[in-house]
Amino acid sequence: MGAIISAEDVKRLLLRVYTRYQGGGISEAQAQKETFILNSLLKAIEVADLEERLKAIEQSMKDHD
Repeated sequence: MGAIISAEDVKRLLLRVYTRYQGGGISEAQAQKETFILNSLLKAIEVADLEERLKAIEQSMKDHD
């Protein structure tokens, strides 16, 4: 398994895709493919973060009962 990636990492990678596309380094189709993958990663990060926060809230509520 590769290195853990954060939302900040995805933001930097999206900017790289944009810069490469604007500079003519990659085609529109390639930029769309890379952006789709990165947005999928970002969504997974967001969901995992929300899940972790929800678990912490639930545990806190249990501890106060």
